[in-house]
Amino acid sequence: MRFTHPSHGDSVVRLAYCTNLHAGESLDEIRSGLERFTLAVKQALAVSGDFGVGLYLPARVALHLASDAGRTDLDSFAHWLEQNGLDPFTFNAFPYGDFQRDGLKEAVYLPTWDRGERAAYTSAVARVAPRLARSRGDAKRHISISTHPGAHVSQVAEGSDHTAHILGLAQAVVDLALHAQADATRTVLSVEAEPWAIAGNSAAMALHLQRVTSRASTILVEQHGYANSQAEQAVARHLGTCLDACHSAVEFESAEDAVRLARSVGSMGKLQYSNALSLVRPGEHPEAVQALLSLDEPRFLHQVNGSGRSSAGDLVDLQEALLDESAGEEWRACEEWRCHFHVPVNLPEFAGLGTTRDHADAILSELLKDPAAWRTNELHVEIETYTWNILPGSQPGGLVSGLVAEYEHVLALLSRLGWLPA
Repeated sequence: MRFTHPSHGDSVVRLAYCTNLHAGESLDEIRSGLERFTLAVKQALAVSGDFGVGLYLPARVALHLASDAGRTDLDSFAHWLEQNGLDPFTFNAFPYGDFQRDGLKEAVYLPTWDRGERAAYTSAVARVAPRLARSRGDAKRHISISTHPGAHVSQVAEGSDHTAHILGLAQAVVDLALHAQADATRTVLSVEAEPWAIAGNSAAMALHLQRVTSRASTILVEQHGYANSQAEQAVARHLGTCLDACHSAVEFESAEDAVRLARSVGSMGKLQYSNALSLVRPGEHPEAVQALLSLDEPRFLHQVNGSGRSSAGDLVDLQEALLDESAGEEWRACEEWRCHFHVPVNLPEFAGLGTTRDHADAILSELLKDPAAWRTNELHVEIETYTWNILPGSQPGGLVSGLVAEYEHVLALLSRLGWLPA
């Protein structure tokens, strides 16, 4: 789905949802999910043209499709997508595989960016993406690939400067630059901050990307003969930020700061439009505290942060004893808790708790004020509520209607801001 604004020239907003919520581990399973859910959402929204897809390809599928042995399957899948009017313009290369399995938690970061397997997976996604997207040969468009900054904090040595993870990301950007064609659709490796990652908020991510930029530029100059200015331009073209609204909310960032920092290094690769849980004045609402703790589940990370805590950087996960004797008083005194639990983006409240929907709306609104600052012709907006399978009371049959309600919320916001279907 494409949207334009009469005051913003040829700038385009592209909208999709991320298919990691029905993640398949084989190409057949991926197609089945697209047939069962994505095409049903497209029909329910009465979209007659191309329908955007945020495609999640696990490593085993991406590596196969990128190989000589997988060329026939890649061509067949690309043809099937085209026949059905599906346009995977953005890709999620964060989870390596088995995303919807119990016990995943921080293992979702594995392999980390200091491992060759992470680079090989990301490279495979980058090689197959142009063949699958409907943007082949369109230099005004870009393909975004989101990934994590390197590792979860528990996976690195205390005091580490993360040099090996920086190098892994830098080499991936170098590979994109070296294999790019002047008249082809560019690919933007879009790195997202997440609470408890080695770059856990927007400010840390901006510094992280500055280091990646410096390292990638040096490699292009010293190993591939680029001039300094040429190297800087190449890196800026292929490195960017994936701003996740849920993660930003959990870190209590303002929308203005989050957007400013996301646009400060490289390109604005994509916005993951997502919604976190909120609990205002937890000390006065013990029943809401219990409602939040009851959402503990074994699959995903659910970091919790509290405003006004002296140890603000010491986030915890719901699976831990959030209100133990030593920390309970300080936690109860917080003005607000926010929890990294993706809930439907259209909901202002969920399970007796508030949400950060207004923060997601504010981030999108802020981004749309100045398309020139994207450093791309397009803004990729990806609805990312991957928790439908573990949400209390959710039913598989309700996924399509739930996704449609999420789309309707974002579509209404775009319309109010003057961005209309193209």
